Amino acid sequence: MTRAGALRVTIAAATIAAIAGARAQMPPPPQPAQPARGGPASSALNYVPGVGDLMNLLVQPRHAKLGIALQERNWDLAGYALKELQQAFGTVATVQPKYRNLTVAEMIESMTGEAMRGLDDTIRARDSKRSAEVFDTLTDGCNSCHTALGYPFVVIKPPDGSSFPNQDFKTP
Repeated sequence: MTRAGALRVTIAAATIAAIAGARAQMPPPPQPAQPARGGPASSALNYVPGVGDLMNLLVQPRHAKLGIALQERNWDLAGYALKELQQAFGTVATVQPKYRNLTVAEMIESMTGEAMRGLDDTIRARDSKRSAEVFDTLTDGCNSCHTALGYPFVVIKPPDGSSFPNQDFKTP
């Protein structure tokens, strides 16, 4: 190595050491404020899930669980799954009260309300034949809503099987 090369290496090493030493003496940058524990992350992130997000995360899995519980004739689980589905629809309507200038709660009621009440009746009566028919009516209501909103390619169907490997849907 030439003398000039050795000098450049020495200067570079000294510069790096000086920068590292200066950084070591600087206080760490302030951390962003953390949201209060238990508070909604959406307020801290300034994020409100859209209708599609909510349908995929809340409604569709509950629709599937309800269908599987009905297929297994697990009436207690079916009653629970129906309530969970109703609450999921309520959450969608609360988080996104309007969609394309339409009231979400009214859309949900007009497309699924009668079927939901029919399912409640058939679950209470433990009527497996009628519950399958009414579940199909509920599913048709979902698809009618998708079509009316311009999403005819979003087709919901009764579940073929469970995508919940950690849940047993059979009656205990």
